[in-house]
Amino acid sequence: MRAVGDIGILVEADSTNTVRSLAKWVNEHRLRLDLRDVIPAVTTLFITGGSSTLRAIRADLDSFDASQFIALPQPSRRVVVDVRYDGPDLAGVASRVGLTCREVIEIHTGSEYVVEFFGFAPGQAFFGGLPPRLQLPRRSTPRTHVPAGALAIANGFTVIYPQNSPGGWNLIGTRVSDPLWDIGRTPPNRLDVGDIVQFRQCR
Repeated sequence: MRAVGDIGILVEADSTNTVRSLAKWVNEHRLRLDLRDVIPAVTTLFITGGSSTLRAIRADLDSFDASQFIALPQPSRRVVVDVRYDGPDLAGVASRVGLTCREVIEIHTGSEYVVEFFGFAPGQAFFGGLPPRLQLPRRSTPRTHVPAGALAIANGFTVIYPQNSPGGWNLIGTRVSDPLWDIGRTPPNRLDVGDIVQFRQCR
């Protein structure tokens, strides 16, 4: 655990499960309303807030045995996301992994994914659990424009772009169900770290 300037602390953990447990503990802490952000990633938890609040949180964390967080069970919601497999890179992905487009779709929809962390853009979830047969690197040439709702894969993850942005991932489809991130909603995110997601093909 180390300070990040005057406004944050970065907690390093040995697994995503530990990070989820730590995030749950911080979100239930008596000083949670005095914090600005609690941001889990794969093996780190970034917490921001006022210096006095962070000192108190850090002191409480230091007083515990970190191993207690590993064993805490983490309840997971199951969320079905409807998608249309019409991405411009679908055929290229199929060719690169030696499958047909139909086989790529069947493998992708036949797996369960876990929301591992958020990053790159507000509300952009990284879904872990991409089957090995579909694991490819990012595109060699990123696109300057990827539309909101684009379903993409790369580096062992699946993502859905929450807004129009540049991007270098392999686009295989389009989200059909309601947006996963809506700034007009409270909270704006439909998903949380640890949620289990299943993609369902729609035509």
